[in-house]
Amino acid sequence: MLLPDFNYHKPKSLTEAYKLLDSCSNYALIAGGTDLLVEMKMGKRRHKDLISLNNIQELCGISEDEEYVHIGPAVTFRQIQQSEIIKKYIPVLIDAVSKIGSHQIRNVGTIGGNVCTCASCADSAPILAAYNAEVEVGSNVGIKRMKLTDFQLHHHKINISGSEILTKILVPKPKPNFYANFQKFGLRESSSISVASVAVGIWTDNSLITDANIVVGACAPTPIKCRNAMKILINTDIKDLFNGSPLLNEIVENVSSDITPIDDIRGSAEYRKELVKTLTKRAVLAALDSYKAKFRTN
Repeated sequence: MLLPDFNYHKPKSLTEAYKLLDSCSNYALIAGGTDLLVEMKMGKRRHKDLISLNNIQELCGISEDEEYVHIGPAVTFRQIQQSEIIKKYIPVLIDAVSKIGSHQIRNVGTIGGNVCTCASCADSAPILAAYNAEVEVGSNVGIKRMKLTDFQLHHHKINISGSEILTKILVPKPKPNFYANFQKFGLRESSSISVASVAVGIWTDNSLITDANIVVGACAPTPIKCRNAMKILINTDIKDLFNGSPLLNEIVENVSSDITPIDDIRGSAEYRKELVKTLTKRAVLAALDSYKAKFRTN
């Protein structure tokens, strides 16, 4: 199928982009286009104007300040894989994006597109949520900032108006006592859409877990923080968490209870509930292995 006719705009600044948003009535923002162009070819979406973000330099880089890593929405998955800043502060994000699509997709697909498409199975969102990521949304009247979990409202629905652009993803720099892991299951080894995924972030004080995130992907309209399981994990001693331990089993059972997955072509709801138990167990134990490895090398 061929793409329908459209006007293609390449603004070089956010100011220029905001003006285009005000002047175009039926538009879509495009960076990698790995979802948008396919949907337009299939006739699922029609837009008179496409506004590219790729020439706006402030949307295309990765930087840091004292507190945050700043990721532009037009940064590709390949750039994330190669970034020394990401390797230093958010290495688990590399694990997550390395499992997205094929090499060709990762060369052009962007993290902003992955976040804004807001598909329940998007692989970058659970790990970003596990790191307590925030986003900045801009318009010609200013910038507003919110948690990623408040930005992603529902499957394919985000907290943004027609005059706004996602301008930045901000990830708090993890403290030395932070450990994370990401586990995903798909139906094949490569180019696989998640049947379920789990991201875990753990903060420690000596052997005590002081805070934690357990985020499940592909089992709800958006990635979901499993609050009941997180409450159990917080204030526990790491020595009480091992494969087969009653405490770990209680945590994974609560994660399964926290989600309400659907049946679809990739798996039934019941299958996903059982799968999430295994992924949660693996993610928690792998994060704790990082904690233990740190002390073995010191």
